[in-house]
Amino acid sequence: MKYLVLQDESIYRGYAFGADNEAVGEIVFTTANVGYPESLTDPSYRGQILVFTSPLIGNYGTSPDQWESDSIQVSGAVIFDLTTPSHYTSVMNLNEWFRREGIPGIYRVDTRALTIKLREVGVMMGAIADYVDRALEILRNAPKYDDIDFTRLVSPSNPIYYGDDDKPCIGIIDCGVKMSIMKNLLSRGFRVVRYPCHMWKDALNNCDGALLSNGPGNPNLLTYLSDVVTDIIRDRKPALGVCLGHQVIALGIGAKIYKMRYGHRAINKPILDIIRNRVYITTHNHGYAVDPQSIKGTGFKVWAIQPDDGTIEGLIHERLPILTTQFHPESRPGPLDANWVFDEFTRMVINHGH
Repeated sequence: MKYLVLQDESIYRGYAFGADNEAVGEIVFTTANVGYPESLTDPSYRGQILVFTSPLIGNYGTSPDQWESDSIQVSGAVIFDLTTPSHYTSVMNLNEWFRREGIPGIYRVDTRALTIKLREVGVMMGAIADYVDRALEILRNAPKYDDIDFTRLVSPSNPIYYGDDDKPCIGIIDCGVKMSIMKNLLSRGFRVVRYPCHMWKDALNNCDGALLSNGPGNPNLLTYLSDVVTDIIRDRKPALGVCLGHQVIALGIGAKIYKMRYGHRAINKPILDIIRNRVYITTHNHGYAVDPQSIKGTGFKVWAIQPDDGTIEGLIHERLPILTTQFHPESRPGPLDANWVFDEFTRMVINHGH
């Protein structure tokens, strides 16, 4: 038996799988029906315990080809039914994978009731442990998710190089980039350098364009990135901000970031492109958003919104080659509706060089 206990002292009972460890983190949920290996390895989930609303997780096991980083990034996972894989690409089941990575999971939890709680009350801290009292003790002593700069845990220690030296260069300011974002750039004829997020000046100075990546945690803590946008605007550097990168650019122009009640974590979220008058179905993983009122007078305008709640989903500079997306245009997991964003960024970089 294993217990998941929330900071409001709600208790959810289930069975253990994976590593025989304890876990603590912010409890969030995803409504994606497929793509659990991509979600579990997404660095944006660092410091969080991920609840899957889809009842059957593990159907096709896992393979490194599906991973968005080198390891599982979540602190723990909560699912309803742990299934046996049946797929020719699978190299191990979830129980084996989690045990190898040292990550605990809990299954046969009433994930429907848990998701309703998070929607009504909002995301909160939680702990997985063998005993309720132990989980409560962990919660009392654990720092809050919003107070930790998780980007320093997922950003590389040194630059990492990909592609041929004779190709145009994109410098990724890597706060936890997904591998599929990098692959999208490589497939469009760029060479790519992943710079640690504290080495952002090198990304701007040494490359033809910059990508501010996705990543975990509270963007308001990233004060060491405050000058990125100033330099991008000064140098007229082509830039693309994705998810956390979108928020960093917004902060750099003086906009405000607020925390959402339970965020957007799904692969079927519509966004409305108010410039092209089109709707795309997109992949999301964010718990913070940009305050629309704080964009006024910054030189940026909103080009995309989420029609359900009005969240800003994209910004574009009125004169300079700077584009952002709150959603994930790499679309892993998820539909490919918004993959054109990388084509647009490619045009921005190429046109800037001529």
